[in-house]
Amino acid sequence: MRKKILMLAAFTFLGTTTLLAMGRRLEGALNPTLLWEKEFPGSIIIDRNMKLARITGDVMVTVYPETREAEEIAGVYLFDKNGNEAHHWKKGFGTISDNGEKILFTSGPSGVPVHNKVHYCTRDGQELWNGRIGGEVYISPDGSLVVDASRAMDPSHLIEVYDATGKKIWSYKVAESLRVAFSPDSNYIGVSGGSAYSPVNKIRIYHRDGSILWAKERSDMGISCISEEATFISTVKFICDKAGNIISGGDWVDVVDSGKVFVSLSTGSVVVGTLPDKSVLRDYPIRNLWFDTHKVSRSIISASYNGRYLALFGERTDVVSPNNLFVLDTETDQIWETKIEPAGKSESRLMQVLLTKDGKYMLVQAEGKLYYYQIY
Repeated sequence: MRKKILMLAAFTFLGTTTLLAMGRRLEGALNPTLLWEKEFPGSIIIDRNMKLARITGDVMVTVYPETREAEEIAGVYLFDKNGNEAHHWKKGFGTISDNGEKILFTSGPSGVPVHNKVHYCTRDGQELWNGRIGGEVYISPDGSLVVDASRAMDPSHLIEVYDATGKKIWSYKVAESLRVAFSPDSNYIGVSGGSAYSPVNKIRIYHRDGSILWAKERSDMGISCISEEATFISTVKFICDKAGNIISGGDWVDVVDSGKVFVSLSTGSVVVGTLPDKSVLRDYPIRNLWFDTHKVSRSIISASYNGRYLALFGERTDVVSPNNLFVLDTETDQIWETKIEPAGKSESRLMQVLLTKDGKYMLVQAEGKLYYYQIY
């Protein structure tokens, strides 16, 4: 009898262990699981500048109404990574720092941000300061800096930089429209822009204290990424080093935040390589949809900080596949794919994908619907 009991206990232990092993999510293993999804009722558009707090996984989206019936659900929403609604502001648009601790929320009578009011808040909604703005506002990854890319009445536009107390610490007057990017350590600020009458863009990289690192003119679109310590920056079609020298180009290129990896998109594949030697690590047979039509958002690819995980909208070029969303593990060469359908009826077909810095969580927008995945 005792022998049977011991055998039963051993079997039960082994069975429990087996079940736990089967159900356990291995750290780093590519296994995307849908945690939650949200579809907003009525006719709405989710702003293309939605933000994922890339450390905490909090989601901030701005919802615009297309009809009078949808006005009640418009505004700014903050969701945590479990899908719980933390806040809903009825007016304006918003953005969040990478660490999820600081939020910029703008309010005003107009959909155009000029002369609206910006509110600098903690995650729980406590307002620390507010002020008038002249254009689009940006928050640094650590939440300590706010940049107002002014589009005020003065034809010479302004870059105005504020600290966490709302004090203006420096500004520059620049005669062009503006786009802003931060390095992941918040120590460098990139500004790019050009006149509507000229294809030339001016790119400037500043230290956070306002001193300029370098400046360059290019016939290209604006700055998209600054790597750690500003080792490399990228626009849509080229990569520069810390001195402003162009070291690589392509149909579409981007630098992963660590500055050690780049991603290049072409009409037939996605290439992952190393910097500064530009050695190719991986070449995936996925065609990016951005080259086929301008009706889709440019936010259709995202990478983890170290470049291991990539998520993008596209289509396979090696096999026939109905899927359009891909997650790549560049360490194991695994490819996960699924079909994402837009929820709205607009012709814009706005679709976006964002990864957290560690690549563990993925936010997908498909025209009015949100999908939130755990990658591993």
